[in-house]
Amino acid sequence: MLVHGLTASSQEWAQLGPDLAGQGWYAIAPDLRGRGLSEKPLHGYGIPYHVNDLLSLCDALNLPVVHFIGHSLGAQIGYFFAAVHPGRLDRLVLVDAGGRIPPDTLQAIGASLQRLGQVYPSLDAYIEERRQTPIHQWNPFWEAYYRYDAEIHADSTVTSRVPKAAIDEEITVNMSINADALLPRIQAPTLITRAALGTLAPDRGIILTTEETERVRGIIKGSRVVEIPDTNHYTIMLSEVFTSAVLSFLSTIDR
Repeated sequence: MLVHGLTASSQEWAQLGPDLAGQGWYAIAPDLRGRGLSEKPLHGYGIPYHVNDLLSLCDALNLPVVHFIGHSLGAQIGYFFAAVHPGRLDRLVLVDAGGRIPPDTLQAIGASLQRLGQVYPSLDAYIEERRQTPIHQWNPFWEAYYRYDAEIHADSTVTSRVPKAAIDEEITVNMSINADALLPRIQAPTLITRAALGTLAPDRGIILTTEETERVRGIIKGSRVVEIPDTNHYTIMLSEVFTSAVLSFLSTIDR
């Protein structure tokens, strides 16, 4: 089960998903509610809602137990899932999140948030604006990622598929969740991966700091940590080191 970040979509897993499938895994990467092509109710956003949705998806697919890989918000969903429903999860991978959120987090992910609620005159204008975003080096992965996110309207204007109101509600709801009460309840073998670089500068805009990584490792019994060099919160998804770490972690499972 591959679960994406706050304003992302299933396209976030366009590299890791096929790599997992190539190793014989059944890789599932849903769009969370309010993202991508999933339904967008006016209300009902926050980690508990996503966990319930994912449990329903597992039930519909007749999957009593899954291995859970979550990035950013997906990592927070993952530790909630693992703590509250331990019998439904076998292994957990937290991707650059899972600790206490740094004070500059909203600034660090600001480049992703700024597109929400904006109206662009055309698809080309939207893609060009995204191309100029400094958080990643533009390549075909990012172009496909943002084309999937683009909602093209009858007058050819474009907006993100992610409603700004949904994210505002999501942030408010999730701020009330006490992660420190959940982490000690995680029983599943856990891999914690962290990006070595920040999104604002090499040492600024780091979502999962070294100190928080070590604190979380000390709380989740038997967990292990892999730092992914030369990546930030977004580019970690494309790192071969990251992919290798995940595949190695899963390779010890008897299938």
